[in-house]
Order: sequence, then structure tokens, then C-alpha cells
Amino acid sequence: MLSGSENQQRSVVVPTKEEDFKERFAGIMLDMSASADDAETMWLVGSLAAQIVDHVQQPDWTAFKANLSQPTYRSLLTTFQNQGNALAKQGARRQVFAVEVLAASLVAKTQTDDPELVTGDGMLNDLIDSAIAVFRQASSADPIIS
Repeated sequence: MLSGSENQQRSVVVPTKEEDFKERFAGIMLDMSASADDAETMWLVGSLAAQIVDHVQQPDWTAFKANLSQPTYRSLLTTFQNQGNALAKQGARRQVFAVEVLAASLVAKTQTDDPELVTGDGMLNDLIDSAIAVFRQASSADPIIS
């Protein structure tokens, strides 16, 4: 029989999937904020997000998420997972980060019970919308980019 202290040593606290996501989301927010001055990373995030919102004829990421259906949400998360894994195998870290940012943004939309995530989601939407604007400006200034 185990004593109380032995029992405590053996018990492991496993974070819930919500807690795990919140920690990952915070890391992505920090990385995204640090990348705000990194033109290549912002261009990659903006490029991917612009392709998605243009495909569904939405003006920006915020509008896209507001009108996102559950089947499209699930399909896009699966696509992000597959695309991110393929890019990771190629060692394309910045592209993987762009995929992670958009995937985290989609998942954050579902975390409406956590006020910190709701606030962070709005901030991330703004950063993604800004990245789209940067991408579109660069594309219109240099037709070779688009």
C-alpha cells in the first residue's frame, strides 16, 4: 500500500486540451508579436490568409471567421495539419509558423468561455488582417509577386 506522499509523487497533473491550447496560443501570440517587424513572416501569414479569404470572397480574416461553417472549420483544420506536417518535413519553419498562426486563430474562435482567449483572438485577427493588407499592398505594387 502506498503512503500519502508516495501517492502524491505518482500522480501527474495532465493539462486539459483547453489549457494546452491556451499555452500554445500564448506562445503563438508572443511569436507573432515579435514577428510584426519580420517582413517575410508577415508576408507568409498574409499570403496564406489572403488566399483563403479571397477563395471564399470575404474581405478579411475577421469576416471569414465570423462566417465560417462547422464543416469548413473542420476541413480547414485538417488541411492545416496536413500542410503543416508536410512543410515541417521540408524544414520550412516560417511557412509552418504561418500555418500554425491561422490554425490557432481558428481554434481560438471556439474558446468563447475564456475571456483571455477571446481577447487574444481579437488581437490575432487584427494582426492577420494587417498581414493580409501588407501582402495585398506588396502584390499590387509588384505584379510579379501575385
